[in-house]
Amino acid sequence: MSAQQKDLLNKNYLIILLIVLVVVFLIANVMHQEKFPINDHQQMTDLLSIFGSFIVSIFGGLLSFKYKARGSHGVAWILFTLAMSCWFIAEYTYTYDYEYDLNNLSTLTSDIFFIAGYPLFLVFAIFYLKPRKNIITKKMILTSSFFSLLVVIPSLYYTFQTPDNISFLTLFLYAIYPILDGIILIPGIIGVFLFFRGKINLLWTMIFFGIILLVAGDTAYLIFSSDGSYYPGHPINILFAWSYLLFGFGAYSHLKLYYKQN
Repeated sequence: MSAQQKDLLNKNYLIILLIVLVVVFLIANVMHQEKFPINDHQQMTDLLSIFGSFIVSIFGGLLSFKYKARGSHGVAWILFTLAMSCWFIAEYTYTYDYEYDLNNLSTLTSDIFFIAGYPLFLVFAIFYLKPRKNIITKKMILTSSFFSLLVVIPSLYYTFQTPDNISFLTLFLYAIYPILDGIILIPGIIGVFLFFRGKINLLWTMIFFGIILLVAGDTAYLIFSSDGSYYPGHPINILFAWSYLLFGFGAYSHLKLYYKQN
């Protein structure tokens, strides 16, 4: 099988899995999965994000082991693995029923690990793009920053329109995610620019498309959770499951490329 045929097959697998995830969420909503929880704080569809982030962490760990911190990509994959590991813990500890309390850090566990993953992921993206710094123009950076602001400003505006009875801590957590999303969105958009210019492979670009889906998911979550319409297995969770799937395909394709080169 030629390299082009293999790439086409991988793309077909990806499309099929993206569709399967949508079907799973539709079935879960039709069957009212909230009536059949796995435990006190998890639903069946939550397993998709939990296992998705775990599998991506494994791929990242394999790449980290292979590169052994050699070069920009070697450091990048270590940071990627740490970011995915943080998000795996965050997904695993997430609960739908919570009351934030600074005196009880267990109520903040999920958010602590979600937030910790963002700077790690940002530095990963920087190191990942570093070998291509000569083709990343100031115009790309400025354009990416502009589009990022277009996402962040409306999200922050919506955040501060929430009811007055929301605690300061809750409001802070609502506000920090759009800001962090906007920051990691910049290298994500740059990666998409490079893809359309033919500078990076499609499957490698899956990671950067995954960033865009993650940001879209966070924005949608903010909107629905702040007005109380978010519920277990909500369709917006598809965006998070999709992002982990794309991260996984990106890491897997890089792992295959490593074995091919060696």
